Amino acid sequence: MLITDKIGYSNLNPYPSVTNNNLMTRKLKDKLANLDFRHSSVEEIEKIFSKEILGHTRPTINISPDGLFRARIITNTKEDDLQTTKSIWYPNFSEIDQKYHQLNRCSDIGQNFFYSSNYLEAVIKELNPKNGDLIIIGIFHKKFPETKIRSQYAGIEALKTNPKENSELKGYKYISENDKIIEEYVSSKFQDKVAEGEEYKYKPSIAFSNILLKNECIDCLIYPSVASDLKSVNYGIKANFVDKFLYCQSTYIYTIKKSGNEFELIPNKYGKRIVFDKKDAKNSIIEWKENKASEKQQTIKYCL
Repeated sequence: MLITDKIGYSNLNPYPSVTNNNLMTRKLKDKLANLDFRHSSVEEIEKIFSKEILGHTRPTINISPDGLFRARIITNTKEDDLQTTKSIWYPNFSEIDQKYHQLNRCSDIGQNFFYSSNYLEAVIKELNPKNGDLIIIGIFHKKFPETKIRSQYAGIEALKTNPKENSELKGYKYISENDKIIEEYVSSKFQDKVAEGEEYKYKPSIAFSNILLKNECIDCLIYPSVASDLKSVNYGIKANFVDKFLYCQSTYIYTIKKSGNEFELIPNKYGKRIVFDKKDAKNSIIEWKENKASEKQQTIKYCL
């Protein structure tokens, strides 16, 4: 069931005054239009958003997903580094050389964040591996059946077009024209196609993600997958929520064959058994088993 939350409201002051919405929207549009995202910091953009959209209302939902996919390229990764589910967990940037830190759709440089989808095809397309790459895939589930993840949407109109996945949004109506205009802008930034070297274009979506996720009750952002032409859904989840409430149930390694407009996933190995670590799920041990020759013929194909 959808709930509506207002941005910038607090328990101490739940109804701050928001006057002249049309003026507020014009001011926001003007400020954003004049921003140089390449040279502006995420903090600067976030500050503008926070001030200008105070009182903006967005739909919130409690979800209980199972079978969230993650994928990672492991072409040059040592086997010793693939022995636990940490190998497919979100990257812990405190343990990673800074030269590999970068901006992403919802996360700033060095910010731990869990990107996933309920479709394998979506994570493969988001990863965009090269021909001959090795990839590891992990499927994540809830530790406790009753676990709910309170989530916000980003890209409402695009998500509405897939009512099978987002039926709750089908009849959603904006409380004000101002809310709709702000959402249109937010959606456009979550749907930008960002080329290598242009990661600065992620800054507006990162800034808005930071605002939404500052609410301690919100643990997930639901937004359309750009790599899947907005047909699939991505789930971006706070790292601490993943550590507390999720675990990796299954793991697979595939070789990528990429030709023309097609990805082909050739089975290589699979986790025959995962020995769960109750103290820290990311340290669960994977017992790998190589696929038989007959199994390697059972490939998965996706069109680009």
